[in-house]
Amino acid sequence: MSGGTVLLFDWNGTVVLDAERARLALNGVLVARGLPELDRAGFAREFHLPMADMFVRLGVADPLVAEGEWNTAMAAAPAPLRPGLESVADLGEAGARLGVISAASEAAVGADIAHHGLSAVWDSVDTSVTDKLATLRARRGAERQAFYVGDTAYDMRCAVEAGYVAVAVSGGYSAVDVLRDAGAQHVIDSLDALEALFGQGAVALG
Repeated sequence: MSGGTVLLFDWNGTVVLDAERARLALNGVLVARGLPELDRAGFAREFHLPMADMFVRLGVADPLVAEGEWNTAMAAAPAPLRPGLESVADLGEAGARLGVISAASEAAVGADIAHHGLSAVWDSVDTSVTDKLATLRARRGAERQAFYVGDTAYDMRCAVEAGYVAVAVSGGYSAVDVLRDAGAQHVIDSLDALEALFGQGAVALG
């Protein structure tokens, strides 16, 4: 069932439930520059990738430095895992190729992986990714089925354009209606729902 499948994930907001951690880290960057903080609604409205573009839109004059500061803050505090990751590991043991493609830094993602003991789960971990579309294409491989799981509109658009089934998760950085508008073909709450989708054949690529 899982052989011949590549299953790749965004990290922040997708594998880890850290929207509040990200908002606080972003506000730290903004306040240090005399810019207004974002409440939860403002964060959901303003957060988008690539992060440098977001920082420019928020009035940050040094977006690359700001992104580094955000990543440092993200690495300093662990975040809880999204439910169902155990079933993802089971899919890997059954033959699926598992990987991470994230804009977050190696230090930030690595801190979460170390905290939760997840290093053995992933076949590949791509961090500090500035072009998810290119990285998704590079990681596509020869598997019959390919899925990208993410929580932002950017994730969904890149997945669709790269030829993946776009699976969105709720409770991340973007609202469900935004994810659907960006091309999400399925929306799930828990990662163990992925196995059910495979079993139904609902997302097989033609």
